[in-house]
Amino acid sequence: MGLRALGHEVVFPAAQEPIDWNAFDIVHLFQHGPWCLGLLHGLKVARPRVFYSPIIDPPKPYGRLAGLISRLPLEKLRLAQNQRLLRLYGGLCDRMLARSGHEADSLCAIGVPAGRIATVHIPMSKPWDIDDAAVATHPRNGAVLHVSHLNQPRKNARALIELSVSKGFPLRLAGSVSDPGFRSWLDQVQKDHPNVTYLGRISDGEMLDEMLSCAVFCLPSLYEGVGLVALDAGYCGANLVVTDRGGTPEYLRACSIQIDPSEPSALGSAIARALQLPVPNLAARRHVIDNFSIPASARSLAAAYDAA
Repeated sequence: MGLRALGHEVVFPAAQEPIDWNAFDIVHLFQHGPWCLGLLHGLKVARPRVFYSPIIDPPKPYGRLAGLISRLPLEKLRLAQNQRLLRLYGGLCDRMLARSGHEADSLCAIGVPAGRIATVHIPMSKPWDIDDAAVATHPRNGAVLHVSHLNQPRKNARALIELSVSKGFPLRLAGSVSDPGFRSWLDQVQKDHPNVTYLGRISDGEMLDEMLSCAVFCLPSLYEGVGLVALDAGYCGANLVVTDRGGTPEYLRACSIQIDPSEPSALGSAIARALQLPVPNLAARRHVIDNFSIPASARSLAAAYDAA
């Protein structure tokens, strides 16, 4: 969407149809897997410029062990090892795009030349279009909002729920619950503590209303690659309490309260502080619009293309 708005032609090739790769200036691949290796070798012959966007979400950037593993020619044993594949891709692509410096560090650690890595921040998850007046006048409910796959351990939602129970602040939760034991526990929490509300999976429209209504959006993950949902909430003017692990601080350091997610006392203090701040948080909204809207990210991506 963003590239097309800048006047570029964007095509999504269909794998089952013949493709003339030489018709393209740029071929951009997303995510990664062993299926890519043959394609990348073929693109080397065709010679469009090739960009690659992996998704690397380790709790800490890759280090020496990952670097050593990436040197082992495991493909000769027909083994598709993640770090080894990324190293090979780094040698075949014109650019590897990282979503953050955190991700770029991982690519460097596994032998991708620094000159082939460009950091391009990605945008909000949806093309939200809300004007300042709507954000300023939307009634706020004074609640803390959290959206995620709630029973996924790295999302750290249980710690947030337990904190709401002990401190009494209103907490609204949305997203998937795939573990029956967690769901049973959450149902009991709601019965015993009316300040905790689980909304289930909600539509984009409902999500927008929740983000415009909350006082605080909390993302206490043990680690996050980016934390797009926090960008969405910042765009909607919520006060933000976010993890200090992974790429999230790079995106939201200027307009959020960062916490060590392993410290419940730090999380509790940060939420108490955020609940006292005025809403809407116009500084967060302006920061997201200027840097992480779809047009802003498209401009950064086009600049990375031009540089190649």
